[in-house]
Amino acid sequence: MHARSLVISLGALALMVGCSHQQSSSGEPQYNIVRPDESAPQTGGVPPDKEAEIQLMLEQREPSARKCYQDVLNEKHDRAFAGKVTVLISLEPTGKATQVKVVGGTLSDASVQECLVQTIREFEFPQLTQAGQVQYTYTFRPAY
Repeated sequence: MHARSLVISLGALALMVGCSHQQSSSGEPQYNIVRPDESAPQTGGVPPDKEAEIQLMLEQREPSARKCYQDVLNEKHDRAFAGKVTVLISLEPTGKATQVKVVGGTLSDASVQECLVQTIREFEFPQLTQAGQVQYTYTFRPAY
């Protein structure tokens, strides 16, 4: 490779990776590498031990959430009325749920979803060192 094409290739490479090109007093090219701003890693998640504690608490309180489903099932009398509801719970450090929203699932009944959101908002969650979010999936099916 010729020296001129090498300089052109290095110049093109410098532009691609964010470098600037200068010449020293001796005439040799010098390159300054400019790195993109590296932001701090995102924090705000729930620590794994607290998440496990919250998951266990939600399992233990599932009977009160199940009532939302059971009330609608009693009106419908339909054995095919079953499915899953996935909720995303935003928590303050105090353990209060600031927001609960349905983010997925196969049971799209609005009455069950609204009741579930209201019920979860009333739960007292463990205290956290910082705000965070937890996802939980309920599975509903008739007991009979």
